[in-house]
Amino acid sequence: MWPELFTIPFIDVPLRSFGLMVALGFIVAVAVASKLAARYGNNLETDPEGIADVSWWILIGVILGARLAFVLVNAGHYASHPGDILKVWEGGLVMYGGLILAVLLGVWKAKRIGMPAWQSLDYGLTAGFLGQAIGRIGCFLVGDDYGAPTDVPWAVTYPEPLRAGSAFAAELSTVAVHPTQFYMALKALTLFGLGLWLLKRKKFHGQVSLVLLMGYAVLRYIVEMFRFDMEARGGLYRAGHSPADVDLFLLKNGITQQLGGPIVDLEGFRNMLRAGVDQAAPQLVLSTSQMVGIATFAIALVLYFVLRRRADLQVKPPAGH
Repeated sequence: MWPELFTIPFIDVPLRSFGLMVALGFIVAVAVASKLAARYGNNLETDPEGIADVSWWILIGVILGARLAFVLVNAGHYASHPGDILKVWEGGLVMYGGLILAVLLGVWKAKRIGMPAWQSLDYGLTAGFLGQAIGRIGCFLVGDDYGAPTDVPWAVTYPEPLRAGSAFAAELSTVAVHPTQFYMALKALTLFGLGLWLLKRKKFHGQVSLVLLMGYAVLRYIVEMFRFDMEARGGLYRAGHSPADVDLFLLKNGITQQLGGPIVDLEGFRNMLRAGVDQAAPQLVLSTSQMVGIATFAIALVLYFVLRRRADLQVKPPAGH
């Protein structure tokens, strides 16, 4: 892991790998979206230019929406620590929130400058998933969105002590975990490839966007099964496996000195995780992201059948066909 690449001279501010990869993903996504706009846009002269204007609103939506969603999921903490809300550099983004607000703001801006909303969203969302795949590498480098303990051959371990600026749970250091950040990068790359394939074959504008949103919902649901940051994600906990239940279990086993207190027997806790002790960590029936994903899939599916009937959104075959 490499959370901080180096300290910027004169201003003494660390350059974080997460911010760098997100910025790189944004630049690549805008460049690819411009290329796709030239090929699949409604106006070959103005669509690529409009992409730059729309992209800034998408970036605002991604960051603001993702942070807002995380704050809402962890409302209890932020209600008593409101000053932490702006501390984005410490981690804490829910990409469903970013995806939803980015789509809404992007579509709003596209319509304001005269770009056809559904047509623009088709190629914009496709390019956006490529950018997200790059950004997920940043999640791995800072240790955010980490996976559950596992013994699969491709498991990863984070060092002890953790590097400065890490978002990884210190009590999991040296424990092999699923590299869920790469699972999510692969998910995004898969959706990017699917989008490119569909853009050449779509029957109506909006078809690509809605298929990608349904695909995102399904793949994200699956990846969530391998995540381990249960308390940060929130959701519906299994009976007897809520954070409070786990705290009591750890206290009874001497892992903590007080209910809800920090882990004092780190090696004992890590051995529990390696052994797969069920109550060593909270267990979710459904995470918040999975619940949002179910709703997203349902809404996208309904819209798919609605839009396919709209005559104004039908894609005309090339002349001579």
